[in-house]
Amino acid sequence: MELTLRIAVLVSALAIAWQAGRPEPAKSPTAPAVDGPAAPPAPVGGRFRGMAIQLHGGEDVYDHYRELIPEVARLGADTVLFVVHGWQDHGGSLDLHIDARKTASPEALGRLCDLATANGLRVILMPIVLLENPRNKEWRGKIIPEGHDWDTWFKRYTRFIVHFARIAERHKVAVLMVGSELIKTETYTDRWLKVIEEVRQNYRGALGYSANWDHYQTTKIGFWPQLDYVGMTSYYELADGPNPSAEEVDENWGAFKKEILAFQAEVKKPIIFTEVGWCSQEGAAHEGWNYYANQKATEAGHREQALLYEAFLRAWDREPGIGGIIWWEWNTSMGGPGDYNYTPRGKPAEEVLRKWFAESAPPLTTGALPGAGR
Repeated sequence: MELTLRIAVLVSALAIAWQAGRPEPAKSPTAPAVDGPAAPPAPVGGRFRGMAIQLHGGEDVYDHYRELIPEVARLGADTVLFVVHGWQDHGGSLDLHIDARKTASPEALGRLCDLATANGLRVILMPIVLLENPRNKEWRGKIIPEGHDWDTWFKRYTRFIVHFARIAERHKVAVLMVGSELIKTETYTDRWLKVIEEVRQNYRGALGYSANWDHYQTTKIGFWPQLDYVGMTSYYELADGPNPSAEEVDENWGAFKKEILAFQAEVKKPIIFTEVGWCSQEGAAHEGWNYYANQKATEAGHREQALLYEAFLRAWDREPGIGGIIWWEWNTSMGGPGDYNYTPRGKPAEEVLRKWFAESAPPLTTGALPGAGR
């Protein structure tokens, strides 16, 4: 009973602070602002080669996920991407907030970042917005606040992302993604520029934004010049149906690759693929984002996942414009033959990853990648 009461009090206190909307102090002993943006440090080790871990929970995330950090290091990765969450009721609500029960606490997140560093891993931090009661299958890409009150929504979002920027600064995170797949918000370039400016006042590492796989173009996102990296997911339609051939997947990657590289030449920013992954399901090549499509573990599904890993590496491993490849995802699931979700653990895809991580790949660029050595 005492523990329940303490949690309730903490949640209420956080909700009151967020609802009040009062600006946070520029400097404090626990959340220091920085004296203006600084140039990202020189890289060590070139591009980011890593795994994503979603942190579900609040104060308990360190205890729940700490064992994954040395596992990722033993895979051969040099980077871990932590996903943390903010919450709002639905796509039209104005209650974006941190939930102490479901958002990693600053202390627990900081300890995980420090543990990653101690294990030789660089850290990318990617805060995302999730909907607690989505309407008609809506998701964060469909957020349009009630009454188009973008002033209120962006005010709350700025507080949300600055909260994590301060944690990232304290724990020397290499890259902070200032947003992820917020498609309907992306047309408001001036508002995003203000968000980025505020983040840079609190964090001196490199910045990126993780765009949806079909919504990264400069005609859709106008704030790329103010960032250090272009983040991008990779859930393209790579086959017409299940059990594709390697030739079909390679051919489809070829078409998408031309468009992405033309965009990269335009923005002149290195690309970090923030979510590279497919479920071990038959048909994953068709809709890589749709983990509900065929929830059944089969040997053919596991082969398809491994084939897609290999095809991605054929397409992108040696491209000089790529600043990072982050595989989706590593979690507490045991994986194995009976699993049909994204994790490669205990599947043929894990062997593909281990082989790739073990390779001594040369640097992909002649210049410095921002934030790579932080």
